Amino acid sequence: MSDQLFKKRKEEQQIRRQKVLVQRSETWLFVCEGTKTEPIYLDRLIKFANEISSQSPIKSDIRGVGRNTENLVQSVDDFYNFADEFNSLKRGLPYAKTFVLFDKDSFKASQFDNAIKMALSRGYIPIWSNECFELWYILHYEYLNSDIGRETYFKKLTDLLGEKYDKSEDVFSLIHSPQKIKKAMDNARKLEKLFKENDPPHKKVPCTQMNVLIEHIQERLRIDLSK
Repeated sequence: MSDQLFKKRKEEQQIRRQKVLVQRSETWLFVCEGTKTEPIYLDRLIKFANEISSQSPIKSDIRGVGRNTENLVQSVDDFYNFADEFNSLKRGLPYAKTFVLFDKDSFKASQFDNAIKMALSRGYIPIWSNECFELWYILHYEYLNSDIGRETYFKKLTDLLGEKYDKSEDVFSLIHSPQKIKKAMDNARKLEKLFKENDPPHKKVPCTQMNVLIEHIQERLRIDLSK
């Protein structure tokens, strides 16, 4: 009797484990340096994109971990090991995609560049901003190709939004429209073209990779957010 009960429990445990792993294999993981700005924006962006798509929705796991550069990438490694029972299987069934979002800010050039290399070497997709994520917001309104510093970004955003910029606010709802997302995408690509392909990321300022993330979303959901 006890053997049968043990066998039944093992089978139930295996079913639960497989369900979690299958769900994980269909989910996009986002690990963000910030705990407010990026997670709030991503949550609203993905919900909106899912709503206008006829495809199966993107399942997202958004984590704002409050770490920076290399430590952030390491925290993704740690997160992949969040349960011992998955350790032997994690390489075979990772998340569908893993994005790591972080800013250059005042961190050393070597730290910033190394974090990007670390992410790529692990198969993660680095979505970096130089100098900060708020550049992406500004590009919805205007083309900015000068390194003005993060505090000036905040001031400029306050002027553009017509109200004091708050990092914990739902900025997506304030700025998103097909016309503005198209402008932001075009401006981001235009900035990228200012630099040589082999320029280290820390020298690409101002610059953002958020347009790359938008392209992943649009491809997966077969939508065009600019229309």
